[in-house]
Amino acid sequence: MSKHIKILIITAIFLASINAKAQDKILFLNGKSLEGSLLEKTNYEFTFKNKKEKQFLIDKYRVFSYTQNNKESVVYEFDTLSGNFLKIEDMKMFVYGERDAYANFKPIISNALGLAIGAIGGYLMQTDESFIYIASPLIYTPITLLFPTKVKQSKLTEVKYLQEDEYLRGYERVARAKRTQGALKTSLIGMGVGFLIGVITNGSKD
Repeated sequence: MSKHIKILIITAIFLASINAKAQDKILFLNGKSLEGSLLEKTNYEFTFKNKKEKQFLIDKYRVFSYTQNNKESVVYEFDTLSGNFLKIEDMKMFVYGERDAYANFKPIISNALGLAIGAIGGYLMQTDESFIYIASPLIYTPITLLFPTKVKQSKLTEVKYLQEDEYLRGYERVARAKRTQGALKTSLIGMGVGFLIGVITNGSKD
């Protein structure tokens, strides 16, 4: 075995060992997660350093669990007096649903429709010289709440969670938020594009 090949093998093993080192993780009650290094934990807060080496404090009441050495430790407590109305296992399913929706749900169809509807509204607003069409994004966005939410099983960490009602509720909460936010954003962008197209086409007719 040549010297160069040995160097390549040693380098590959070294890089693999670095990647294999598990990152600490914070899983928030809203389903969002943060990876980095957990430096310190107390009864009230965590000292955490993210991948960009930025260090900050995280209040414990915002956290569902933290993971170190691939072991998850739940800090959430069932306490109706503090507003934690779900039992630990139910909250776990709810947060996991939120987490998976953040990672996997993409409102492609509603965003595409928003872009098209916004473009039509913007174009008509320019050609008809009527500002009534400016309401198009505000009308379309709440309509997207009626759209069904489809969970792509192929992208889930655990398909068995689909049998849990709280998991589906958590997934639906984040999916709806992403759908409405995307609908508003794309319809506004579409309106700007449509208005510009109207200006160009009308200008070319003069």
